[in-house]
Amino acid sequence: MKKAGMWMLIAVGVWSCETGRLRTPPTYGGAVSEGLHAQAGSGVLPFLIQASSQDETYGFTANNPVRVGGGREAGARNQQRYLNALLGPNGQPLEYERQGSCCAFKTTSGGVDNEGQLDIYAVTWKGQKKPVTLYLNMYEEGPLAAPVGFRAVK
Repeated sequence: MKKAGMWMLIAVGVWSCETGRLRTPPTYGGAVSEGLHAQAGSGVLPFLIQASSQDETYGFTANNPVRVGGGREAGARNQQRYLNALLGPNGQPLEYERQGSCCAFKTTSGGVDNEGQLDIYAVTWKGQKKPVTLYLNMYEEGPLAAPVGFRAVK
């Protein structure tokens, strides 16, 4: 009986190690199919963004926000991951601050009473006199790109 108990403990230990090894950390927002950027500027690893938008309204207007996804569970983190993946036009590190929310809309992705709001961020970098305003949507996912005038971290 002791042998059976010992084998059971070994089997559970091996099983838990194997299932732990197979698990990958969740990646919300669908933007990390290629993986995360290796150089993180904070405790929140940035998305790996490989495109630059040619649309001058992308991220700069409430009608065309950056759709980082994640909903109530991971939306705020996805916003940080997106902003941490951007640089200024000459490769300068960014500073950003959430200014508030606006622009209520209907959603089925975890908003209170099926309503979501966009988050507004003021973004600056060394040499930038006036903050740039970016609109982020954490309730819907979409292709991620660097807005016009920004670069993606390489």
